[in-house]
Amino acid sequence: MGQTRILCFGLALIGCLAPAALAQKKAPGGTRVYLLSGGQRQHHGYRDQAFYLAEALENTGRYEVTIGEDAAILETPALRKYDLVIANADRRDPEFKYTKAQQEALLDYIRSGHGYVSIHGADNAAADWLPAWKEMLGGYFSHVGLPDGKVRKGSYVVTIVDKASPITQGIPDFPLKDELDYNLQILGDVSPLATIEYAGTAWPVAWTRTFGKGRVFHTVLGHRDFGPGKDDPIRNPNLLRLVIQGVDWVAARKTARVGEIGR
Repeated sequence: MGQTRILCFGLALIGCLAPAALAQKKAPGGTRVYLLSGGQRQHHGYRDQAFYLAEALENTGRYEVTIGEDAAILETPALRKYDLVIANADRRDPEFKYTKAQQEALLDYIRSGHGYVSIHGADNAAADWLPAWKEMLGGYFSHVGLPDGKVRKGSYVVTIVDKASPITQGIPDFPLKDELDYNLQILGDVSPLATIEYAGTAWPVAWTRTFGKGRVFHTVLGHRDFGPGKDDPIRNPNLLRLVIQGVDWVAARKTARVGEIGR
């Protein structure tokens, strides 16, 4: 009897200490999101960030989010079940690296009218990226060609420069501890929504694009360091709101409520 009580107490204690497993939430008629995570192992905390962002999006009641790490889905009919893709990883390790076919499939998916949201390292261009990536994203971080991308961790002020955009509505200038990716290879027609001042230059940190019939939102912010208990800048309420409203803008053609906002 004593051993049974000890066993029961132990199981109860484990249950109390174990983190809750969050079920996916339904959003009838909502936007279906494929959150493509996974990337260079032991670099960014992509998985932790993906879980947090998925929950935040589903808590709006407007999104149903599916998380995956293998980009093979890009080449399958299953991708068409989703209205937009969110990518938050740099995918530099061989197991995660985009194949040419996967790149072409993603670009065609966006051109055809689906949406794409790129967060932080998702703009880290590999040497074999197709040229259309730059047109689609508007710019990316690269050590191939010029300018050579630079990074700096620190505390910054994010300045909202386009206050008329639905993506920036209700967001003041705000302090943020993050990694600034700057000196990007960026197209001249990119109009930033927000900037960070560093070394005498206002560096773009968020912007939008249209690519074919699709919409694109990108932010260079959101560096979640690898390891337990590390800070995730996306947990900053203002950056989280910027990302969610960026997703809203991308999804505006699929979501009636956001469509009214984004006209």
